[in-house]
Amino acid sequence: MNYQQFVTILNERMNQILNPVATSQIHTALKNNGAKRTGLTISQKETNISPTIYLEEYYHQYENGWTLDEITESLTRLYHEVRFEHSWEVSQVQNFHLAKSKVAYKVIHYEKNRDLLNDLPHVPYLDLAIVFYLLLETTEKGAATILITNDMLRYWDISLEQLYQTPIILHAEFKPMRVVIQELMHKPLCEADLEDNCMYVLSNHHRHFGAACMLYTRVLEDIGNQLGEDFYILPSSIHEVIILPVSCTMGQEEIDDMIVEINETQVSEEDVLSDHAYYYSRENNQLLMTNSL
Repeated sequence: MNYQQFVTILNERMNQILNPVATSQIHTALKNNGAKRTGLTISQKETNISPTIYLEEYYHQYENGWTLDEITESLTRLYHEVRFEHSWEVSQVQNFHLAKSKVAYKVIHYEKNRDLLNDLPHVPYLDLAIVFYLLLETTEKGAATILITNDMLRYWDISLEQLYQTPIILHAEFKPMRVVIQELMHKPLCEADLEDNCMYVLSNHHRHFGAACMLYTRVLEDIGNQLGEDFYILPSSIHEVIILPVSCTMGQEEIDDMIVEINETQVSEEDVLSDHAYYYSRENNQLLMTNSL
């Protein structure tokens, strides 16, 4: 069974299970870095927020021996976990004065997203681009967001400069890597794991599009003061970055090689931010491209 057949069968199964409360529809989206993903958008009658569940990982499970019944059960369970219980007001999107309190921004790679950026208001930053979205709601399982397009800007009758002055600043979290791992594992680490490895994680408190915290000049200044030295920023993904003090590094070339390997083996294509590190100078209070050092 190929992937398209797999998606079609799951869509039919989900419609049978959810009828008449909700309906399932196949949806293909252009994501970050030109990645295309196909999944099921499930719409409920009681709410106008429709989650999309992408199926690539489920197909890998099918190839590894999972039955369609097992996958359908898992998919149904996930839908009930991520679905929203109430609607959002359409006027919050149609009226910019109402929508602006929900505008946030994220960073993506400029060159890898040239086609996508043709349709989006954006601000170049180093080799990245700042793009904007509406943060409608967040839950423990994820966030409901709408990417802001040039068409939306024209509808609101505002300029890019006005949009750039609007975004809310999501609270930044700066923690040792070992603490973040402990939180994710929901259990205490062993003594060996608690050894200080000089690595820290910077993200927002939602841990969603948290790499944008690398734009927070005051936060970077505070981190530099806390560490007492310059530091590298390793783009772990579009959701978080890793802070590595200069005194802990093995060398810039080795850092970049590590980032490339991690991106190729551990980060999904759409979550990759960049293939090299950035450098924060305390003296200049400035974030730099490493190739400019």
